[in-house]
Amino acid sequence: MSRPAVPPRGTPQVSVDDLEPGMLLADEVRDQQGRLLMPAGTELTDRHLRAFQLWGILTVRIRAMHEGPEPADPPLTPEQLSEGEALVRARLRETDAAHPFIAELVRLCTGREARRLAQERQHG
Repeated sequence: MSRPAVPPRGTPQVSVDDLEPGMLLADEVRDQQGRLLMPAGTELTDRHLRAFQLWGILTVRIRAMHEGPEPADPPLTPEQLSEGEALVRARLRETDAAHPFIAELVRLCTGREARRLAQERQHG
């Protein structure tokens, strides 16, 4: 269930044999089943490099050295959050909204959905 990833522009694909401690991952590293092994932004250590070899990871995308941290997203307005929550709740209308797992899912998805809508409107 691996998602096709579109690599960020300018992020080189590097063989694990050429990696060095201190490099930063540009993308998540996932196994063949799609399970997250290491999140984007991880600063690599010797232990990570050994783990890649054990997991059979051949290449990863590394953040270019001149890149700074990811720019922070602007804060969402209450209206954007409300619209995002309405969409999420509509999608999950057949679930038990009082269940702690569903409540947390709604909380997490609301921000993502609101941000997606805001970006969609900003870019046309």
